[in-house]
Amino acid sequence: MRHAREFAFIALCSTLASARAQDLAPEASCPLALKTPAVRYSRLHQIPTTARPDDISHKVVTPGGMVLDTPKMVAATDVLTLLAHEPSALCFSLQTFARDRHTCQLRGLARKESGTTYLFSDNTAVVRLTFITEDQVGVEPVGTGYRSRCEPSGKIEAAIYTLTKESDSAPEAKN
Repeated sequence: MRHAREFAFIALCSTLASARAQDLAPEASCPLALKTPAVRYSRLHQIPTTARPDDISHKVVTPGGMVLDTPKMVAATDVLTLLAHEPSALCFSLQTFARDRHTCQLRGLARKESGTTYLFSDNTAVVRLTFITEDQVGVEPVGTGYRSRCEPSGKIEAAIYTLTKESDSAPEAKN
């Protein structure tokens, strides 16, 4: 039963991510010529999740006899997708996972700031994208305004995203 619920959750996350991507049609939101196919970068990391109440492997007894819950760590893959890229601007989509599988999603046009750095800025969010190498992009939130685009525990962390092979491209949070 447990594995069926976990599989159902992963399937639901994949379906929702796919549905959200379709809701935000790249043609409608990107004024640049679209790349075919889009270029995907990913970041694999661990996120804390709340363990089931009957999961004793995530309980700790303190010297005073208190029983405390500890988080269950699961793998998560954040995905940065470049939909279009020109010398002065790029269109992108970013989906991240944080505590308890809460997500953040940004999509928009980032303008060249300097060298290989692009800045996305709108009324609520500011994110810097820096091309480190051909295979790596640094993502850095500027401030916390982006949090309005996130679920309650959602977060965008400063991190390096690596070019993804097509078989690894779906964003997900696994158990």
